[in-house]
Amino acid sequence: MRKRSHILPALFLAGAILSCTPAPRPDFAYDHAANFTNLKTFEWYADPSEDKTVGATVVDSRWAEEHIKGAITEELGKKGLRPASGASPDFYADYHTRAAGIMQRDKYGLYSWWGFPNYLGSETASQGTLALDVRDPDKKLIWRGAITVTIGTSPEEIDRQLRKYVAELFANFPPAATAKP
Repeated sequence: MRKRSHILPALFLAGAILSCTPAPRPDFAYDHAANFTNLKTFEWYADPSEDKTVGATVVDSRWAEEHIKGAITEELGKKGLRPASGASPDFYADYHTRAAGIMQRDKYGLYSWWGFPNYLGSETASQGTLALDVRDPDKKLIWRGAITVTIGTSPEEIDRQLRKYVAELFANFPPAATAKP
């Protein structure tokens, strides 16, 4: 009987570990032939074919652009990279956001065994993707980092998420000379 008492806590611990949701992992890719050592100044890349007017129900596209560009400028500044200020930039920075769909939908309400259920509402969790690009002076894509996460439900939460994930993505920029994708 003594052996059984050790199995139950081990099974509980294993179940708890397996039920934990892992943190989202960023994806990275870069051009191994690109020279990242001389990058000092940047400018924003404007792709004429891309429509950045995608907002969300909580924030509009203008708010998103201001906060994303602010977070990118801040993180690049921590690496000693700064806006070109009228001079020719060493690289171009860009971002992309896309809704990735609904992760879960939870219906809640007051239910009755003997009558019609009283439905009160639902909650959803949406996912979105943030991709950051770096282009060389000829505007050729040389580095990209992307992550798909659950989107916050308030402007303050979304701003915290943006800052966190921009920092995580740029933690791997510029890539080490010996790094492999």
